Amino acid sequence: HISSMWIKSFNMTFIKKLILFFITATVITLSLAAAVSCNSQTEKLKVYVPDGAPALSVANMLANDDGAEYRVVDAQTIQTFVTGNSPQADICILPVNLAVKLLGDGKTYKLLGTVTHGNLFLLSNGKTSITPDNIADLTGKTVGVVNLAQIPGLTLKLILKNAGLPDKVTLVPVTAPEVGVKDGIDYFVVPEPAASTKVNALETLEFSGSLQELYGGEAGYPQAVAVAKKELIDTDAVKNFVKGLKENAEWLLNESTSAEEIVSAVQAHLSDGLSPTFSAKNLSKQVIVNCSVNFVPATDCKQDIIEFIAKLNCVSDTSFGTPSNDFFA
Repeated sequence: HISSMWIKSFNMTFIKKLILFFITATVITLSLAAAVSCNSQTEKLKVYVPDGAPALSVANMLANDDGAEYRVVDAQTIQTFVTGNSPQADICILPVNLAVKLLGDGKTYKLLGTVTHGNLFLLSNGKTSITPDNIADLTGKTVGVVNLAQIPGLTLKLILKNAGLPDKVTLVPVTAPEVGVKDGIDYFVVPEPAASTKVNALETLEFSGSLQELYGGEAGYPQAVAVAKKELIDTDAVKNFVKGLKENAEWLLNESTSAEEIVSAVQAHLSDGLSPTFSAKNLSKQVIVNCSVNFVPATDCKQDIIEFIAKLNCVSDTSFGTPSNDFFA
């Protein structure tokens, strides 16, 4: 009888301890989960943007702190923030060809959408303006291109190919300081805002064509895109970022938004030692329009990007690949 009572007492004690153990374990697990959730919500998104027209695509967020950590960096280094074993950027804006080449498999980043649609212009010292109707006038001419091996040069090559002029126009690389002054050049291909800055600085230099118009279509072509880490796509932070992208174009062109405010916002986030592309003097509303800043979500620009990359592959020395379906958010 005593033995039976002892066993019952032991069993009750054991059961109580077991229940207490499970309660304690559950409380600890829930506490850890809450802590992780809290940290993931409060940890700032790291957003990397190249200086120039792409920086305008987030100017609204740079001016009005939305809780993310923004860094405006040298365009030549932008790919370093989305590559390697532990990429630094949670969100990154970069040229569409680089995005597809480096991230097009969709395994680490997904495309949120296109943020700029072409900001390249022909400049000349009094030559005939080039339009889709008279593009044959480029036959026998020499065109100097800033960044010949990248999107500016590739886009021009694509335009010339479509016009049946691939071997009839001489393309040469030029540096920004050579624009408008280098001998033997009939036309220069220059991005905004550098194009307007040069035209304002050199009395004889003028706008002589738009690569967006020559490419065809009202929307231009996808030039810079925004990507986000795959695991962050459905978070409120990324959704808020996309909301900001959608509101940005209207904010930029609003008369109450001054050039000083935009430039100050960009400069406040510039990497150390980087000279800004924009100044309050060269950032007019027309320059902003010329930068073609307008957010188009991935679902709406997917086909345009696939077609544009396929065309670039035909004129590029190295292929950028083909974006997978998984790449598009």
